[in-house]
Amino acid sequence: MTTQTRPKPQVRTGHAAGAGAGDPATVAKRLAVPAVGAGVLGGLVLIATMTIVMGAAGMGYASPLNLGMPAFVYTIAPPVHMLPQLMAAMGINLPPTAMSQLAPAIQSGHISAPMAHQLGAMLLGMHVPAAQVQMMGQLMTGHASNATVATLLGHLSPAARNSIMAAMPVSAGHVVVGLILHVAFSAFLGLAFFAIIGAAAWFGPSILRSKMAFMAIGVAGGAVVYVVNRFVLLPPTNPMMGLVPQIAFFLAHLLFGLVVGTAFAMAYGRRSVGDALPAVR
Repeated sequence: MTTQTRPKPQVRTGHAAGAGAGDPATVAKRLAVPAVGAGVLGGLVLIATMTIVMGAAGMGYASPLNLGMPAFVYTIAPPVHMLPQLMAAMGINLPPTAMSQLAPAIQSGHISAPMAHQLGAMLLGMHVPAAQVQMMGQLMTGHASNATVATLLGHLSPAARNSIMAAMPVSAGHVVVGLILHVAFSAFLGLAFFAIIGAAAWFGPSILRSKMAFMAIGVAGGAVVYVVNRFVLLPPTNPMMGLVPQIAFFLAHLLFGLVVGTAFAMAYGRRSVGDALPAVR
């Protein structure tokens, strides 16, 4: 009787089997959409974290989207009717006669330039610093910038600053624009993380294709994003973001990176993606 020898089954070695030099087009095609989704998911986790933290701190649960993100395109300033509250937070107490003269303008929502000049002279007479009076004048006449508002609020005590931010009117337009900007920025970061993590998986040793490596790179990337935002991007473009609790902001960026890294670990685990990567080293 003749014995037939069965062919030995081929054994796949991780992502390397059949990969050869790799197929970058397939990797990009398979991961482009997950990259955007991972960035958006991480961004939603980040904004939810900051919403909870700022709301619990008395800064207003709507502040991240109502005051923070829309400041990229809008000037975020306390309305005229909040002027007495702002001055009280700054420790400025006008005499009753001055308040009676100011009350009609506050009710109308508009303070004329002559009245603002008169009030400025009164504040200087009360020994309020000239720089502070100048910024108050810009605020009263509608010429304040986000940098002006951020500087004024930055001089307040944390409790007073929080109360002013919580009392700011919530604008549906600001919230919608803030959410759109945040989602768009998060999606862009998802693609940027894909480029970084993809390069590590493509050119690096096999250890950089592990789930823990993806997660670690994601967390490190979140820290880098925070540093770039805090010290490079936000100061000239959106100084209002400097008012958010920075420790929580940093930790939220780490959480963003962890979510993105975890999502990529799941996406890279798909067989169609692994087969398109070059052979492991």
